[in-house]
Amino acid sequence: MPDLSRLAAPILGLAAFLVAECSADAADAPAGTSAPDKSGYTLFNPTPDALMRAFEPERPAKASNPFTVDAGHFQIETDLFNYTHTNSLDAGNQFYETADPTLKLGVTNWMDVEVNFNAYQNSLTHSNLTGALLANGHGFGDTIFKVKVNAFGNDGGAVALGFIPYIKVPSAAPGLGNGVVEGGLIAPLQINLPQDFSLVLQTEFDALKDANDSRRHANFVNLASLTHPLSFISKDLSVTVEFYSAVGTDSATPAVYTFDAGLAYLITPNLQLDVGANFGLTKASPDVNVYTGVSARF
Repeated sequence: MPDLSRLAAPILGLAAFLVAECSADAADAPAGTSAPDKSGYTLFNPTPDALMRAFEPERPAKASNPFTVDAGHFQIETDLFNYTHTNSLDAGNQFYETADPTLKLGVTNWMDVEVNFNAYQNSLTHSNLTGALLANGHGFGDTIFKVKVNAFGNDGGAVALGFIPYIKVPSAAPGLGNGVVEGGLIAPLQINLPQDFSLVLQTEFDALKDANDSRRHANFVNLASLTHPLSFISKDLSVTVEFYSAVGTDSATPAVYTFDAGLAYLITPNLQLDVGANFGLTKASPDVNVYTGVSARF
């Protein structure tokens, strides 16, 4: 297993350097640029449209972001189609999903609640030696509940931090899920860099079921995600590239490392289309995952 401390140290060091640099830039910024006071807006007293923050879907790629949905507003983000191919020495798996909507509702100016429904899925596993079907599952997947809390940077500034506790409820059809409750905590840090670059450094802790028994193990996710608009094509088109790692303490659950890339196009200020692909960097990682999706805010 890779040494997690060696992975975390450069990420944390980079984050500290960038936060310091961005804080210095903010200190030199002209006065009078403070964000309006939106603390009084709630689910039952919605934020006026004129005061809503810029539309910030978490799609594409895997990174979350620290920004909550404005109080009293609703957001949906979903795959339209998602395909993953995974190949090991003994078996190959093909996984299809037609939709996995995440519904988000702004409760206060600093918190939203979210639920992710994994809609129709189909998983097929074949033997690489004989071609025989080893496993087949189809139907609806698990359901994930989240609460996102923004610590700072929701309405401006060079740096923003969020915390996202989540719990997965087993609702999957046979052959698709492991049938147990799992959960964890996600912490995305977003840093706005010069030249319109945006960097997300994210760490995550999960409590997951072991592969071969009913015990639980710790899983650690770290990723770095960089986004930039492709202004030479369109100011509304942006590209994201990302490095992702998931390393657990269960010896029967191999680590996953991927390189991810995605394009997002903002059709209107509240509607975005995206397409992306994730590529496995190790034999234990999925070979390729391709998807397309849509995000909308109301």
